[in-house]
Amino acid sequence: MSRNRIRLAGIAAVSAVVLAGCGSAEEPTGSPTTSQRAAFTTTSHSPAPPPAPLLSRRAGNGEVVQNNGLVGSGALRITNGNSADFAVVVTNQSPSAPQATIYVQGNSEATLNGIDGTYFVYLKSGVDWDPATLGFTRNRNFQKFDDPFDADSDWHITLQPTIGGNASTSDVPAF
Repeated sequence: MSRNRIRLAGIAAVSAVVLAGCGSAEEPTGSPTTSQRAAFTTTSHSPAPPPAPLLSRRAGNGEVVQNNGLVGSGALRITNGNSADFAVVVTNQSPSAPQATIYVQGNSEATLNGIDGTYFVYLKSGVDWDPATLGFTRNRNFQKFDDPFDADSDWHITLQPTIGGNASTSDVPAF
């Protein structure tokens, strides 16, 4: 009798192993079996591609990167004593509708001629000049000279704090 119990226990164990690999009757038709599920979860991992290198594009010093009608007689001389590059925007209204934008590299000077009417000066600074968007892609700062300029006079601005300087600037939203 003990021999029959051992034989039945062995048959039950073999049946359980065989049935486990076949799936159960409760699985919906078309769903993967246990062995197929394991195949779906096994993936090979390739190393992630290296990050794209950071760009540091620059326009030429004194390059007028945007010109929407310089027709006046005013001139604006710009001295950039900073290491950062600037795009200087001259506009009669909003910085999004400028007369012109001139690029001034760090530690350089440039002059914008042909300015018309009373105008405002906005500044963009940063790293990696994108000529398609007329803006910097990283470390961006936006400012405006608080007082307007008159095109009947030639002006000289410096883009760094100067002892005895008489022009103030304010931070403005990105433009």
